Amino acid sequence: MTPTPTQDRSEIAFFDLETTVPTRQGQGFAILEFGSILVCPKKLVELHSYSTLVRPADPSLISSLSVRCNGITPDAVVSAPTFSDIADKVFDILHGRIWAGHNILRFDCARIREAFAEIGRPAPEPKGTIDSLALLTQKFGRRAGDMKMASLATYFGLGQQTHRSLDDVTYES
Repeated sequence: MTPTPTQDRSEIAFFDLETTVPTRQGQGFAILEFGSILVCPKKLVELHSYSTLVRPADPSLISSLSVRCNGITPDAVVSAPTFSDIADKVFDILHGRIWAGHNILRFDCARIREAFAEIGRPAPEPKGTIDSLALLTQKFGRRAGDMKMASLATYFGLGQQTHRSLDDVTYES
């Protein structure tokens, strides 16, 4: 059953995913972490945050390459909820809101839709999207390097980027 939003959905949902890194042709991504911050668009203040590790259906997808990328090990997610367990919460956070984040159009939005399809549920739909990758590329070109979060954090003097969902989404908002 898909939850229906009953309240005003004007908040901006900044979100980020950490996933496995596919190591062979045809292998998909598995979500390992979901992090989000709901922001009031008028006052630009944080209203709510949510972050959780996610246990993939197949823990063997967490390769050494995945661990090097985001530091999330199979042991870290062994007692985490599955995506199916958090799907209602993720749907409630995202559905009918403006989605914002870094590289969400090419990566995170697709992974959310895939995860919902895998559990046989309709995916949340955004009211609109704001992708900081496109905005920053347009504004700064490649002056900030490869435009990855770590490079941008260094360029803007924001400190060390940890490549974890809630930390990344905090940078984005």
